Amino acid sequence: MKKFSKLFTIFFLLISSLAFSAEKASVQTEITEIDVHGNAYLAVKAKQMVTRGFSASDIVNITAGDFKFTAPIVKDYSDVNTGEFLLRMEPETISLAINLGNFAQTAKVKVGTKVTITLKKQYGYLIDYQTRMLKPSDDRAQFESDEVFANFRPLTKGKIKEGKIFRSYSPVRGDARSPYAVKLAEKNKVTAVIALGDTLETASANFKGAPYYKKLSDSKKVCYVNMGSSFGGEEFNAKLKTTLLFIAENPGETYLIHGKDGKNRTGYVTAVLLALNGATLEEITDDYMQSYKNLYNVKKNFQQYDLFANTIPFIFTNMNGGKKVTDKNLASVVESYLIKDIGLTKAQIEAVCKNLQ
Repeated sequence: MKKFSKLFTIFFLLISSLAFSAEKASVQTEITEIDVHGNAYLAVKAKQMVTRGFSASDIVNITAGDFKFTAPIVKDYSDVNTGEFLLRMEPETISLAINLGNFAQTAKVKVGTKVTITLKKQYGYLIDYQTRMLKPSDDRAQFESDEVFANFRPLTKGKIKEGKIFRSYSPVRGDARSPYAVKLAEKNKVTAVIALGDTLETASANFKGAPYYKKLSDSKKVCYVNMGSSFGGEEFNAKLKTTLLFIAENPGETYLIHGKDGKNRTGYVTAVLLALNGATLEEITDDYMQSYKNLYNVKKNFQQYDLFANTIPFIFTNMNGGKKVTDKNLASVVESYLIKDIGLTKAQIEAVCKNLQ
């Protein structure tokens, strides 16, 4: 990790030699597209940003229409804390976003909205950015088990029956981990799957390497949710409702929930299920962070641990209108959220819990 950190710093210092001084780091552009998750794409390109004096890990001031905010320039949504703003700089696109949120709704912007970006602090986010630059290894030999490699495990806390529901990496992503996820799903006799990040089309592209998964799909035992990663909003709420109704309306199954890595969307849904079934905040956080340990070897004594672990209290506090959630009121807060925001009935929620116990 130390070696990577030094290389990372050198890389960005080299980039800085191409940039103009801080006084010249400013750009005016506009929003050209807003995607289904509320991310706002800009007319300016990454190459133009670098030419005008901006680099990844800079902190910038942004005005989008009447909305003003500060954000770091990063590569991925998870490079900032849950709920925070970011300017995402990819090779071909620049976008404004909120990690697990809907930027367009929050900022009240639309296509054509004018945007001004000015440099606040060059490399002001560098240390945090380095901390989050985690890349999983695709070498099975570096992992202690197939389960760890495939980020595959049962939900066991609270009243959930052991072996009743599992979470994992995607069995149909078509990469090094997917075959292990498929094998473990079959080994654990999974009979119904909730594919949070897929459509039938995207999943079927990799059915050749996942015959067991294809069999379940052909039997209508896979619920293709195609959920975005921007928590909240009408679309996300509708997708979460679809997910929970699938469990409520399919009793007697052994379920598997997965997204791509089995980390964020899967973490949100499993946090809801664990809370409904009596798990504590600590147990839910431990389960959520197990994915970071499995994928990136992030342990409790690592600097990154608390950055990612704060996602769980953020999720539940957000469900509770910004008020703190404790073990005592956790289940009732989640139930109220599912009824008021998601549109489930109390009977449907009870069916979800019954089918997992």
